[in-house]
Amino acid sequence: MAQAIVWWFMVQLLGFIALPFTSVIFRGLPDRGYAFGKALAILLVSYILWLAASAHILPNSQWSIILIIVLLAVGSFFLFMRRRHEIASFVSENRGVIIATEAIFLVSFILYAVVHSYNAEIAYTEKPMDFAFLNAILRSDYFPPNDPWLSGHSLNNYYFGHLMMATLTKLSGISSAITFNLSLTLIFALAAIGAFGIVYNLVRLSRGGFRAALGFGVIAVGFLLIAGNLEGVLELLHANCIGGEGFWKWVGISGLDHSCTSTHWYPTDWWWWWRASRVITPVDGIDTITEFPFFSFLLGDLHAHLLSLPFVLLSLAITLNILTSKEPLGFAWLRKRPLVFIAMIVCLGSLGPLHTWDLPVYIFVFLGATMIQSYMRRADTGHRWWWEWIAISFISIAGIFLFYVPFYVNMQSPVTGVFPWRGQDTRLFHYFIIWGLFLFIGISFVLFQIRCRLRSLSWRSIIFVSLAVLSLWAIWAIVVLVIGGGHIWGKLGHLAPMLILLVLTLWVIVQKVRRTRVVAGSATFALLLLFTALLLTIGCELFYVEDSFFVRMNTFFRLYYAAWVLFALASAFGLYYLWRHWRASTKLGRVVRASWWVFLVLLIVASFIYPVAATGNRTNAFKDGPTLDGLALFERSNPSDMEAIAWLSSNVKGAPVIVEAVGGDYTTYGRVSGITGLPTILGWEQHEWIWRGSDRDLKGRRDDVNLIYVSSDLNQVKSLLEKYNVTFVYVGTLERASYGPDVGGSFESFMNVAFSNEGVTIFKVKE
Repeated sequence: MAQAIVWWFMVQLLGFIALPFTSVIFRGLPDRGYAFGKALAILLVSYILWLAASAHILPNSQWSIILIIVLLAVGSFFLFMRRRHEIASFVSENRGVIIATEAIFLVSFILYAVVHSYNAEIAYTEKPMDFAFLNAILRSDYFPPNDPWLSGHSLNNYYFGHLMMATLTKLSGISSAITFNLSLTLIFALAAIGAFGIVYNLVRLSRGGFRAALGFGVIAVGFLLIAGNLEGVLELLHANCIGGEGFWKWVGISGLDHSCTSTHWYPTDWWWWWRASRVITPVDGIDTITEFPFFSFLLGDLHAHLLSLPFVLLSLAITLNILTSKEPLGFAWLRKRPLVFIAMIVCLGSLGPLHTWDLPVYIFVFLGATMIQSYMRRADTGHRWWWEWIAISFISIAGIFLFYVPFYVNMQSPVTGVFPWRGQDTRLFHYFIIWGLFLFIGISFVLFQIRCRLRSLSWRSIIFVSLAVLSLWAIWAIVVLVIGGGHIWGKLGHLAPMLILLVLTLWVIVQKVRRTRVVAGSATFALLLLFTALLLTIGCELFYVEDSFFVRMNTFFRLYYAAWVLFALASAFGLYYLWRHWRASTKLGRVVRASWWVFLVLLIVASFIYPVAATGNRTNAFKDGPTLDGLALFERSNPSDMEAIAWLSSNVKGAPVIVEAVGGDYTTYGRVSGITGLPTILGWEQHEWIWRGSDRDLKGRRDDVNLIYVSSDLNQVKSLLEKYNVTFVYVGTLERASYGPDVGGSFESFMNVAFSNEGVTIFKVKE
């Protein structure tokens, strides 16, 4: 675990360097952005390195990273000297939240590291793909990074999160087989303090005490990272043979039927926990993914949507800071704080190359918050507030893309458009299974707000808000009427409960904004998050983004994930609000309130059934030995391959092309390029097609690799090696299994043997 200590200490140092920056950027937040300093520092170091390496100003090297950190430290020092009294005063007066934040970070870091060490192997699902990304970035001297599974091309995916982890890997000098798992650990811990920081600040901004802010901040961590959906309850019922054939047919979740084979009171099926991410009925045989953070961390794939979590929370903190600012966001503000504005845009813009699906979601939240802030500060700007808000919004959006131009220039999107969804609707039962806990709190929060504003209830405002919300369905209906094939009134009836809730939430936001005189409060921000989350889930029923899958699988996957973040934070604050403000003066009121709390506790318990049971299953009840080395299993099962791969990693510099066998996706094929980062002619073919949206760049590559290994025409083989600029040809167990036991017998006649052991021979093309 020594590597984990080094990793933790390194991030602590970066967070310390960031303290003066967060104190300036987050001046409007009670914790001055302390919870987001580590994420900000990692982002700034990685961004500067990425920009410099993209422009070929600095190479992607350890010394470049150290230079960048030194420059940031110098800037931090000068900023500290200018504001040392202010910063010292903040630290002195806020030791409690600083200690709490660090404690949550450390506990989260240790907890996840320990649990994940019982499930650390980089195998199965898409871990080899993420590992390939990480190693390819480490191998790339400049950016965009090489594609390890399509030589001659750069990565065509959102890779910025992997680049951040590769930056920390280079800086630490720790093997990527270990930092792969330490990256997961770090993201978990950063997301924990990010969720804590958001809700802590919301509670303090609403004049809540330190203990309340601390307690509900911790609840936010639980809601975001630990809670599961309610599918765990169904697994428990199924394991105990409760429910007949009709019931399980009605439940309609793949893998849950009336058959009962469990010998325990808890689920024991192989990978039963996978079903919680596939609650909604498949469409055309393709699953509709409903993944959530705990599932992601349990699975352990180092995917973009998981890597973006701390930076999504960083962006929300920036948005909250603006919303609660007493100074109007306009040209005067921009002239006074240009560097702060640039830092904000860099943070918001990072979501594009981190996980592009997040970018429009959090731009929407950002623009909504800035519009509210500008409107509420209109007394300071007069009638200009509207035009200044439009101008600032335009400048912000332009900056978000401008600061990340190298990513977009080199990105080939597989998306073909946004289309109306005319297929099967999500059943409300499945919707409740996914969102039950958050819906219960969210609906209660909104209804309580309405109860407090019954005197201001106006049918005119209700009608206006209703028409605004119904325009979503109206747009969908018009498009469907034009192209045909949809039941417009049936869709409206299906969406009615969700649309009503959306109307009520928007109405409350409008009323709060109209009647608040100074600055927007915490409740307004929480309602904005709740509104956005509801909008995303309703939007998934109306439209889908068409990509390589041609169904709404990815739309649900990405947008439901963002909705989980928003729901979790809004629910944590909503729970605090109800706890503080809901008082009952009558006996009936006290009964209702007590019943509500009882039902809430039941829902929370139900939501924690899944994480408890799934952790035991995934870790094999902690029976195996712990390790953070993701290649330990591969080394034991493939010692010859591992020795050869270790030789390549140690002795081959740069990124020369290596040939290895082409096989199926989700297998150990592509293992040499994936572990070393050396580009190969073709790795996981289906994934490359998905990333690029077509097979244009892949055509003929599989056949060419086959010919390299099996052709008896040496001139043809030499020509193919020259075509792909190949330096090494790898012959190991998989190559012999794919092309025959005598594969490579003629290679020695025109290539040198660079490495050989009992099971592997690596040939090097003669120069």
